[in-house]
Amino acid sequence: MNRKAIISLGSFIALAATIAAGCADSASPSASTEAPAAVVAMNREADNKPEAAKDTSFVPLASDPNASASSRDVLIAPANARQAPALTEGTWYNSEPTTLENLRGKVVLVDFWTYSCYNCINTLPALKSYDAKYRDKGFTIVGVETPEFDSEKVPANLKRALAKHGINYPVVTDYNADTWRAYSVEAWPTIIILDKQGRIRYTHIGEGAYDVQENVIKTLLAEESATANATEGEYMGEKITKTDEEWRKELTREQYRVLREKGTERAFSGELNGNHDHGKYACAACKLELFASDAKFESGTGWPSFYQPVAAKNVTEVVDRAYGMSRTEVTCSRCGSHLGYVFDDGPAPTGLRYCMNSVALDFKQS
Repeated sequence: MNRKAIISLGSFIALAATIAAGCADSASPSASTEAPAAVVAMNREADNKPEAAKDTSFVPLASDPNASASSRDVLIAPANARQAPALTEGTWYNSEPTTLENLRGKVVLVDFWTYSCYNCINTLPALKSYDAKYRDKGFTIVGVETPEFDSEKVPANLKRALAKHGINYPVVTDYNADTWRAYSVEAWPTIIILDKQGRIRYTHIGEGAYDVQENVIKTLLAEESATANATEGEYMGEKITKTDEEWRKELTREQYRVLREKGTERAFSGELNGNHDHGKYACAACKLELFASDAKFESGTGWPSFYQPVAAKNVTEVVDRAYGMSRTEVTCSRCGSHLGYVFDDGPAPTGLRYCMNSVALDFKQS
């Protein structure tokens, strides 16, 4: 069966069960990932009411401390959330090319869709509503257009679809489904909402749950306004730029090879691999704090490994397709030095493994 029709069929079954049984507790397989049809209908009726008649009160959602990083339809607690993978290269519409790193400081809704998907089209009124209400309040949408058919890879067809449906928020193509796979997406549409630190805090598959999504957006906007300046050691945007000659004078030969030429030290050769002292790990080139000892774990790989940085802004992640493979490179946000790579086989709570070169780090005990 075409995957685009799965969610629509599930919604029809859930609605039929609701009418027949007189309740919204359907046994449909889609019940765990979509709002009941009756609730969706109520939401649509509410959206059609005059603005003055709507309930304007707002109570922030409480995050679920027991939700894992892969949970759906709940607000994941910051400590359990994983960093969102980088967006792979594609053609951008309605925006200059950008990255999630450049969008740090904003709440970002990533919509995996394609314009021939019936369910995807049905979500557009809600998405456009979010864009209109919150774009000027620190929110943005990125539509990741991942086609199923060759006809959906024709730029002219996509342009017509964007104009037809009045889509004005940024859209980027994902013709090789690299971003789709990086996010472990399984169906269209999939809505993923990131907080201002770039962490995945909410995921929903299919239509519906629009009121919940809007509350998640408002909660994350409010959450950030209260905590934006509370992260100790967070990178504040300053840049350090030096010539190659200046870096050669300041770094050892091995440091220069790794940090400035993207080299990799030999496994188990770094002195910080087996370091168990309490303290902070900074960039060896510019001394920006990157990782804390509390996030360090024994990966058995031969390189210092961490499940998260001290602050999401302190590191920059870039997709590296060199040597016939696709990896996510990690660099220092302040000086651009190469640090290592990040993989998705780490421990809880993030599920990530920041695999760093020991020579790229400077440890300060505390």
